[in-house]
Amino acid sequence: MRGESSTEGDFFQICGLKVPPQLIRLRILDDGLRQCVGGLGDISAPWEQLAELDLPVSNVFIVENLQTGLAFDDLPGSVVIMQLGYGVDVLDRLPWVAKAHCLYWGDLDTHGFAILNRAGTYLPELKSVLMDEATLRSHQDLWVEEKDQHAAETLPLLSDHEQAVYQAIKRNTWGQNVRLEQERIAWDVAWKTLQQAI
Repeated sequence: MRGESSTEGDFFQICGLKVPPQLIRLRILDDGLRQCVGGLGDISAPWEQLAELDLPVSNVFIVENLQTGLAFDDLPGSVVIMQLGYGVDVLDRLPWVAKAHCLYWGDLDTHGFAILNRAGTYLPELKSVLMDEATLRSHQDLWVEEKDQHAAETLPLLSDHEQAVYQAIKRNTWGQNVRLEQERIAWDVAWKTLQQAI
């Protein structure tokens, strides 16, 4: 998600229309938590409404792609937020997210790490999962090329091991513009790692 362009904003203003709200898509992975919102499990709602929820969440998974978020099975005390892209700033507006153990899983490419770095501005305790060298190098047969790499030479909020992988990708250490999209990782492998991460 890249955010609203100035052209789109101008269109709504010129036509006298209200700009559509920023929606957040999330899935509630625990039946007890679903009962807090009338039994709903898959929600797309404006962030302002989600901020009003008093969800006693233990774990928040933030995933870059919709497909991986939809693949999650139930996990006690957990929710998964999907497809924010660089719009992760909105996480700062959800009080119940800040109180939870938060994990980020993005594509293993320069933009995936840049989004992780940005999210860390709002969630200082945020940890990444499946974004390490071992995961990347063990899936070499699934690599594709990242067309345009993120411009930053360093991303200051990454951990040492995250920074090392980011730098290696930037320097083409393992190949030209290496990219491993998260949905290419076999789900049984990914799901086992995700469960262990909490």
